[in-house]
Amino acid sequence: MGETKKKNMFSPAELLNGKFFESEWFIRNKLLMFIVFLMLLANIMVRYKTAKVLREVDNMERDVKELRAHSIAVAADVIKLTRPSEILDRIKNSNLGLEASKVPPRRLYVKKVD
Repeated sequence: MGETKKKNMFSPAELLNGKFFESEWFIRNKLLMFIVFLMLLANIMVRYKTAKVLREVDNMERDVKELRAHSIAVAADVIKLTRPSEILDRIKNSNLGLEASKVPPRRLYVKKVD
């Protein structure tokens, strides 16, 4: 009748004053606690790296959108500059004395010399 119950639970006060770390349960399971600690540390590291990668992906997506818009603008300028009418206007404004040919181009045939 005077049996003493084993105390399996610990109180927050025991954890704060350090008695928990001296308990028999903790000493028996210190390898398990170390593994749990390592897993928690690994989890924190993975979450940090994931957040960093996500920020980089967002920045790269924003850069891709800007570069795509710039590419479209440059392509439009190139198309505008390669129009025959635009080329003729630029030739006239350059004062080089050039004018457009009124004779259509012909194909030249050359015989091979063996």
